[in-house]
Amino acid sequence: MIMTLLHIDLNELPVKGLDVQILKDCTLKKVGHEAFLISNTAVLLIKSGSLRISFHDVFLELFAHDLVVLSKGSPLVILDTDPQLKLFYLSFSTAFAIENCNKQALLDAFYFLSGKSIGKVSLDLKSYLVVSLIYKLMYQVNSDKAIRHVATELQRISFNLFLYELRCIYGHFVSDYHLSFTRNENLTIQFLNILAIHFKEQHSVKFYAGVLYVTPGHLNKVVKHTTGKSVKRILEETLIMEAKNALEDDQITINFLSEYLGFNCPSAFSTFFKKHVGKSPTVYRSSISK
Repeated sequence: MIMTLLHIDLNELPVKGLDVQILKDCTLKKVGHEAFLISNTAVLLIKSGSLRISFHDVFLELFAHDLVVLSKGSPLVILDTDPQLKLFYLSFSTAFAIENCNKQALLDAFYFLSGKSIGKVSLDLKSYLVVSLIYKLMYQVNSDKAIRHVATELQRISFNLFLYELRCIYGHFVSDYHLSFTRNENLTIQFLNILAIHFKEQHSVKFYAGVLYVTPGHLNKVVKHTTGKSVKRILEETLIMEAKNALEDDQITINFLSEYLGFNCPSAFSTFFKKHVGKSPTVYRSSISK
């Protein structure tokens, strides 16, 4: 079951780019000793029992309340599973993070999507209960067909909260926890930081490249290689996410929102929004208020 989940194409799931599972039967029918590459970044939290793996050629034995991040593209060997093994499982794509993360949370997501080796953490009871509760919330939202399509904001909030808690946990429980990013990864992080501050008033790739003292072509090449999306696409999705959030508040007018997001006029904003969402801001607001 675990091996199957680690190979799933996240783009084919009901919630594209995100998979949340609460696994109660994780016993392997046949335990192998051959390494396979993980298809998706995954975060595992052990509820009970034990799991023995070799990750980045390092042996890890996971018990109740242990948490580990398994990076995409990393070699993994599942050595043994306890019959009592139960765990919380979450996997997300870069695209999902870009579309659903707010400001700092996007940097938190990138931190864990970078592909670096991140060791296990043994949580205290309080931290375990907090993280497991967020897992349960996300699982409920993702798996319940009756609410999945009307709970996107709850899904976004819970996912952002999960990333925040994850960063806090690694910063608190692992004293020597740090990642050494490459030059390209550092440039991407700097871009995401500047984007979080200026996306409302600056909509051109040229602006972000200028602040970072690189050419627009170089910035776009680096960001696309690192995240899978161009600078322009990330900027557009950030604006759309902010607009959707604002449209849930009936007190915010379309005219105000247009000015708030840096568009020259309401018609320009409406054209932009309809191009990416398929509905005008007014129609979209009506659809989510039903």
